[in-house]
Amino acid sequence: MKNFIKLGGLVFAAILLMLPAFAATPAGLWEGTLKTPNGDIGFVFNIHRDGEKWVAEMDIPVQGLSAFPLKDVKIEGAAIEIPMPGQGDPSYTGKLSEDGEAISGDYRQGGADIPMELKWKSEPRAVEKAQANSGEVQVLEGVWEGVLDANGTQLHLRFNFTKSADGSVTGTLDSLDQGANGLPINGISRSGDTVKLDLKTVGGSYEATLSKDASSMTGTFTQGGGTLPLTMQRKAAEKKK
Repeated sequence: MKNFIKLGGLVFAAILLMLPAFAATPAGLWEGTLKTPNGDIGFVFNIHRDGEKWVAEMDIPVQGLSAFPLKDVKIEGAAIEIPMPGQGDPSYTGKLSEDGEAISGDYRQGGADIPMELKWKSEPRAVEKAQANSGEVQVLEGVWEGVLDANGTQLHLRFNFTKSADGSVTGTLDSLDQGANGLPINGISRSGDTVKLDLKTVGGSYEATLSKDASSMTGTFTQGGGTLPLTMQRKAAEKKK
């Protein structure tokens, strides 16, 4: 029996030695610069675990984008794949270095690959929780749509407000023409007929007057120091079959 145990132990140890060793982890705050014909674009990825799965948030400072949540992050050993929102199905695919200090890879969009290296800067950044509602915002529950005229370019926007079982309301912003969906609305407040939305993810805000029948909101969208008029109409709920 002792000989069997010893042999088994030796076989088990041999199997362990055959397994690939990869101690570095992609968890952290990563920074990189994408060099394009139209200029450099800085990226920041906050990669961390949420329970058993990997998740990430993305900053693009030059575009005013901050802490945008990224879904379907795939990490297998040193291989990393981060899908992003936008036209042409953009994504970043890379490989973590053995020392865990860099990720070498490519930014991919519309069939084009552009090299971009990421450098580890710090431990993962804490994810801010959505602000609590202020005032009676339950009336906003549903889908709202409107068109923002940005110097002749029309951007179709959508607000999605969902009421939880405890009566609180959460919201997301979709920029349909840009393929950016699910941007979190960080704060929702109402005082009388005035509705205010904090859109920290895109560095903006929306302040509007709610109509008496709660079918529309007329106000202004502010981003990057600029302000544009924006009217949102409540979309009729689809009838259940």
